Formats: sequence, C-alpha cells, structure tokens
Amino acid sequence: MKKWVKASLALSLAATVAAGCGNEEEGAPAASASAGASPAASAEAKLAPAEITWYYPLSQLQSDQQTIQDEVNKITKEKLNATVKLMPVPIGDYVQKMNTVLAAGEKFDILWTGYLLKPEELVRKGAIQPLDDLLNKYAPALKKDVPQVMWDGLTTDDKIYGIPNQQINGNRLGFIIQKRYVDKYNLDPASIKNITDIEPFLEQIKQNEPGVIPFGSNFSSAVTGLNSEKYWVVPGLDDHFYVKKGDTSYTLLRYPQEDLDNFRLSTKWYKAGYIYKDAATAKMADFETKGQMAVIFNPVLKPGVETEVKVKNSGNEVITIPVTDWFSNGYSATTNQAISRTSSNPERAMMLLDLVNSDKTLYNLLCNGLEGVHYDKISDNVVKAKADSRYKPNMDWVFGSVFNSYLKEGQPADVWEQTKKINATPNVSPIGAFKFNSDPVSTEIANLNAVWGEYKKGLTTGTLDFDATWPAMYERLKKAGEDKYVAEVTKQFNEFLVKKGLKK
Repeated sequence: MKKWVKASLALSLAATVAAGCGNEEEGAPAASASAGASPAASAEAKLAPAEITWYYPLSQLQSDQQTIQDEVNKITKEKLNATVKLMPVPIGDYVQKMNTVLAAGEKFDILWTGYLLKPEELVRKGAIQPLDDLLNKYAPALKKDVPQVMWDGLTTDDKIYGIPNQQINGNRLGFIIQKRYVDKYNLDPASIKNITDIEPFLEQIKQNEPGVIPFGSNFSSAVTGLNSEKYWVVPGLDDHFYVKKGDTSYTLLRYPQEDLDNFRLSTKWYKAGYIYKDAATAKMADFETKGQMAVIFNPVLKPGVETEVKVKNSGNEVITIPVTDWFSNGYSATTNQAISRTSSNPERAMMLLDLVNSDKTLYNLLCNGLEGVHYDKISDNVVKAKADSRYKPNMDWVFGSVFNSYLKEGQPADVWEQTKKINATPNVSPIGAFKFNSDPVSTEIANLNAVWGEYKKGLTTGTLDFDATWPAMYERLKKAGEDKYVAEVTKQFNEFLVKKGLKK
C-alpha cells in the first residue's frame, strides 16, 4: 500500500454522475436466485457469523439510512448469516474518502468503483483483489448472466477485479431542461443541434427569471464528451488523450483544440452570467432539489431519465435535448463493485454481492427503501416515492444490476427494451480495451493530479478565465512530469495497438 500513498487516481474531468437503468423481466438475475438457490444460500447453515463493510457513493446521505441497514440485515442474516455495515459517502467526497481509507490500510470488504474510482488504478495500487475463483465458487449464475464484454472491461493482467452493475452501456450527451421554461419561452427542441445553440434560451432565463440559475452544471462531462463526434477518448487515462475517428494510424493526440475550446466556453458562459457565481464552491445539488436550475447538462440521456430527474428536481417536469449520438467504449467499467485487499472474509463479501444481484427484494430495499414507508407500489413493478420520504437515493446503478429494479412512476413500460437496443449500438470505440499501467509514472501522475486539483473546478465552472490561466498552468504541468507521462502513455498505447493488430 506504500504505492498508494505516493500516487493518486488518474486525472479525471468525468461527469458528476452517469445514471443507470435496468431490466426486470428478461434479466437472469431476477429469475435466478431470489428463492435462495445460490451456493451462498444453500450453505447458510454451515456459515459462521460475519460482518461485511460496504463503501459506496450517494448524491446525498439519507435520513433513514439506519432503518434500511436494519432491514437489509434481516435478509442477510437469514440467507448468509451475515450483517452488513453500509457506508455511504457523499459522491463529491467519495474519491478523497476512499483514498484515505485505502492509504490507511483500513479493513473493510466491498467498495464501489467506476468512473470516479477507476478499477484499473486500484489494481495497480494493490487495493483490490482478483475475483475469478470467488466468482466460480460462490456466484456462478452471476458470472454467466453478465455479458463477457463487461468482464473484459474489468479484467487486468488476465484477472477479473470487479463485478459490473449492469445498466445502460453508452453515452449520449445533451440538456435536461425544465418544461415550464420550455413552454414559457417557446423553445423549439429541434433548434438545438449543438451546445452553443442553447445560449439564447439561457439569456432569456437570466433576464427574466430572478433566483433561477440558467445553466446549473459545470463542464466536467462536456469537456471530453462533446468531442465524441470527432474523437475517441483513450480510456483509463485522464480524459485528455484522443484518437481522431477514421484515423487508421491511431495517432495519439493530447489536448486537441476542441478540448481546450470547451474550457473557453465555460469561461464565456460564466462571464455571461449563465453559470452560478459561486459554482466552484457551492453545493449545486441543493439548487437542483429546490428546482432552481433551468438547464443542466447530462452525459447519459438514457430512456426514462426524465422521471429520475423530476424526482430530484422538486417535482418539476423536464424534457431532454441530445446534442450527440450514442457512443460507447465497449464497456468502460463505469459502475461496479470490488472486494478490498484488506477484506477478512472475501468469500462472504462475494456471497453478498451475488445476493444483491439476484434477490430483487434486497436490491430494491437498497434502491427504494421500504414499501409503505418510503414508497408506494402503483402496480407490481411500478413504484412512486412518497413526497416526505426519508430514503430516496435515486441511484439504483450504484448498488447492483438495475435489471432487478422497479420502474419509477412515469418511466416507459419498454424502458429496458430501449436500453438493450442502445447497448447493442455499433458506434463502439476500437480502442476501448486499452488499459494503462500507471506504475512507471506514479509519481508524475500524483504531481499532475495535484496541479489539476488546484484548477479543475475553476476551469470547468468558468470561474477561472481559461486563456488567462492555461499558460501558467501548463508550465506547471510540464514541471510536474507531463512529458514523461505522455511518453509512457504513448509507449503503452502503441504496444496495445500492435497486440490488437490495429498497427504494425
């Protein structure tokens, strides 16, 4: 773990969150083990008591968290002779919290990994353990149900290091806009073809809606995602390495002009008053829950996302306007569970993960809370959160396969069929399987992260003028080891291209 102290996670300007959805009827998890047919359940009489600690992020901590934990433990005690200590962390603090936990060598069992906490980096730091034998012995049905491309996305050095939370597998970027303002100002969704087309609408909100934030997001997801029409992002890095689509030589590009122009756009919008003046330091989620954001930017405009956003947006109806087509890296390990290297009982941890992905009652308890207390059932598979619910995480994709999820009121009945169709999109990156070994440049990555950490929020919210900031910042990046880092990435990427037969 000494390496962990020296290094931090790869640089990321990833989106705040990439929400998921799932399938109940057609997904094997829902049909496979809720009756207790898993190896874990059949062996329950032989299991000694155990406690399992599980870290995961939530957008907001929930008032009835202890109630949910108590109910979860009724199920896990009966089926696994285990109790679970749920450890939710505010999503904005998750990376820092887990850095601290892992660096300290804390003993715990399960942690969420994904777009914020990249599993391949955790593997290189020795923080998580391989799962192949555990999967084969304690979760064979789960292993069979998950598509091979997902296991491939979580394989490093021929070993599996995570369990994917099955959900939508792709990205489509665009705007989520409160419908009341769309109607009031006669916004034609068809007129919005790219991100800058929204500017006249943002100006109307600024001029006529005091107390409302015209653009409530920052440009974290926009910086890289908006380049998706022209470039493939090289996965597993800091999101500023690209390959131009159609380039059969697969030339690696660092900071292309479009990448920097997206930072300039955030500066422009901040100066125009479209972005909240204290966006770099404020808790923007609080404004969303009060319905004070007219427009937000979303990296995964998946089927049914309007319903999820309405719940978070003070009940205000919204519409979506995409500005990109669907695209995918194949499987980029966006949301998963891993087992800590310090786990004292990895076998029981795997049993729990198998149960969460097979027992619909347990999964929906984690996602929605208790029926009649936190939500009501409208039909057998459709639920509605109570207005005064004290447990409403609205982040089903954090816990497990969303194929076991109840539909939220308002979601299309065929949402899962739509999702599967999108998952089969042919617009898949040819370089999506690349994985970077950061060991040779771990010190440089730590130094580069430190520099980016000083500037990232300021640049993505526009509170720092990009053209005034970038020259001095780039000089600091160079001194921190930028050239050595880029050289190592280029070396490994070229080796990958040769191995995959993409380059001689």
